[in-house]
Amino acid sequence: MHAEKELVTLLRLGDSDALSQLYFLHVKPLSYFILKPAKSTVLTEDVIHDAFIKIWDHRSWLDPERSFKSYLYTIARRTLINLFDRMHREEDVLTEIKKYEITDPLSTDQILLAKETNKLLNDAIISLSPGCRKVFIQYRINGLSHKQAAMVPGVSESTVNNQMGKALKKMKNFYTGL
Repeated sequence: MHAEKELVTLLRLGDSDALSQLYFLHVKPLSYFILKPAKSTVLTEDVIHDAFIKIWDHRSWLDPERSFKSYLYTIARRTLINLFDRMHREEDVLTEIKKYEITDPLSTDQILLAKETNKLLNDAIISLSPGCRKVFIQYRINGLSHKQAAMVPGVSESTVNNQMGKALKKMKNFYTGL
């Protein structure tokens, strides 16, 4: 195994084996670091996966003379914070949608309101870009996890996360603009 500085240098040059070696060198302690605030092994795995994708995407910014571990942990922590923020926004949108949910036996007014609400939801979904729409339907309508939703259209989990963030923001804007 190469020294960490050498691995970072190789990574900057696009060596995917160097990324793998850095991953296996740091994944276990990083998992413990993320698991405590995440309180979920699935979320922890998602955060670590996203962090290493970001490192790969921005490998040209790496400085072999600086601490890779600090850089990695900072990215992982920020990724977790962003996921928590996104989850909070998703909860807000769902709460807003649930305000119009009907639980009693339906009167004529309630049936009309339900039809209107469904039409608004469909209009909001239709207003999404095709990628956002596919991810939103798989994740929110069909109830798939981020991993499962990523498998259906064949995209990465980070793409699912990004598309869900965009979809929820656009839907929130759609509903608040009414």
